[in-house]
Formats: sequence, C-alpha cells, structure tokens
Amino acid sequence: MRQIGGRWFHHNLTGLEAEKLLSLKGVSGSFLARPSHSTPGSFTLSVRRGDEVTHIRIQNTEEFLDLYGGEKFATLSELVTYYMENEGQLREKNGDLIELKYPLISEDPTTERWFHGRITGKEAEKMLLERGKPDCFLVRESVHRPGSYVLSVLTGEQVAHIMIHGKPNGMYDVGGGHQFSSLKELIDFYTNTPMVEKNGGLVSLKQPFNATRFNVSTIDQRMHQLEQENGHGSGLAGFLEEFEELHQETHVKNNPRVEGYQSYNRDKNRYKHILPFDWSQVKLFDGDPDEPGSDYINANYISWPVSYISVFFVCFINTSYSLNVSSFPHLYFPIPWFTNYYF
Repeated sequence: MRQIGGRWFHHNLTGLEAEKLLSLKGVSGSFLARPSHSTPGSFTLSVRRGDEVTHIRIQNTEEFLDLYGGEKFATLSELVTYYMENEGQLREKNGDLIELKYPLISEDPTTERWFHGRITGKEAEKMLLERGKPDCFLVRESVHRPGSYVLSVLTGEQVAHIMIHGKPNGMYDVGGGHQFSSLKELIDFYTNTPMVEKNGGLVSLKQPFNATRFNVSTIDQRMHQLEQENGHGSGLAGFLEEFEELHQETHVKNNPRVEGYQSYNRDKNRYKHILPFDWSQVKLFDGDPDEPGSDYINANYISWPVSYISVFFVCFINTSYSLNVSSFPHLYFPIPWFTNYYF
C-alpha cells in the first residue's frame, strides 16, 4: 500500500466534514488523516466502522508522532503505513479492533501543470537539474509535513527548496509575510515578486517545470489548460509544449529512431516526429530483404507487468493508413494493439 503515500491526508477538513465525506464516499474500513483543529500541529485519523466514524487523536511532540502511547514514528506516513500493515495493533480502549483498510484519497490542491503531487526532493532535483532551465520551478507535496507543500526552484546549478506552509485556516504562506487562499495565488504573486533568501539572494520564478501526469478526476481541467498557450513567451499550445517536453526526457533522447527517419519510411509515418524506437520496433514478416523499408511499420513492442494484463506485450501503431486487424496477419504475434498512438 506504500505507493499511495500521503494522498489520504485531507488539508483543512473538520471532524464533521470528515464524517460526511467518509459516509458519502467511503465504506467500512475507509479512513483519512487530517489536521487536528483542537490541538494545532497534531493530527486526527478518521475511520469509518460500519455506519459510524471514529476519530483517533495523533500526538505530535515535534520529535515523534504517536497515538498517545505505543509505537513512535518519525512521520505521519510511517504511522499510517504501520497500522495498515499490522492488523490488530490499532484498538479502542475496550479492545474493539479498528482497521485501516481503504484510504480515502484526497484531491490535488490545484490542477496547475506545475504541481507534481507526491514526489521527493531528490526526484525534483533530478528532473530540474537534468531537464530544467534557469529559474524554472515546480511545486510538490511535502513528504514530511502533510498539508504543506514545497516550492523547488533551479537556481544556478543548485535546487532551492522552499516550504509552503498550509495553515489551519486554509491559507498558504512561505514562512511569514503574505498569505494566500490557494497555491495558484501564491505562485502568481511570487512569479511577479522575487523572493529574498536569508543570505540576500533573489529567487525568481521564471518558467514552470510542468508535470506530464495527472489524476483522472482532473482530466477536464487539464484538457482545458493544454488547449491554451503557455503564457511564458514560447507561444506553444499546451499539447505541443508537453509533447516537446516528453521528447526531452532521457529515455527518449538516448534511444535512436533511425529507421523511422529513413526517406523510404517517412511516408508511412502519420506524424513526422512520432517514430518507433529502433530497439523495440515491430517488423513485418513478409518484407523483401532486397527492398529497404518493406518490413517497416510505425509501431513498438511495449512490455507490461503480467499482473495487470493477460498478455506480455501490446503493440502501439501510428500510421497514416486506414487499418483493421485483418490488415496485419503477418505481425509477429496476434495480440491487442492500439492505433494512432492514443491509449
């Protein structure tokens, strides 16, 4: 269950709102974590048990977290993971078992493309240093402080990480000064007003480092954003900009696509820049060895984890011709495939 990370944490949710949410969207065993409104800095676990909701106080001593006794944990994620994986350890005073089975996932605080969700500081640094431009930035969830976020900015050859504090009143700030009602308002403000570091240096937010993944629940908002120009000088619409960004990723740049660029194969590509990698390219059985390109089709073999689908490979095809399954009896194997590069 570790892959869900802290998505079960709901910022600025009251006890009554938690009960309503769990009753509406949860089942018995569903749970969420939220800030404690009675003890600032601490947290509360809200768990649905049958038709009722139980609230469990989590003590934050600044040195560790615990349930007012018992095991101690460095982070909220460690605490929740422990009680999810060790059934029988979480009980009421009367001995009744409390089970954390189904995390009720929170929605992202924003659909802005610079928000990367739950990635670590190391992951943010790797992306910005490898593919970022000077003063580009992203926002991510804080791994160690649920309900807060981190602004990661490429400054010279280093990445600065600036904590964005989520307040109990639903506001955000970077440690004093202005407060904002949303992450977007905060980023918009500091895009126009550089931040001053303790050493006197300026941190400028010039260009967002956009994420290329998002929650399915926000697909309508993301589609709307991708239809707009980026507003940062290049004039690229979002879809084209994202396509260009994907092609700068290491796994794309380091894999040659020589065959797709050959003059005798160009007319077989529906889009001139969407080409198969040479190492995983699909080849047709009935190609003529004396005719260059006769075994070419714009398609790649893609491996998938066996636990998710019942076959080992699927074939992605991108072509300018009108096709159906009977068009390719001579492919290497008869398996599901998808046309036009959309999946």
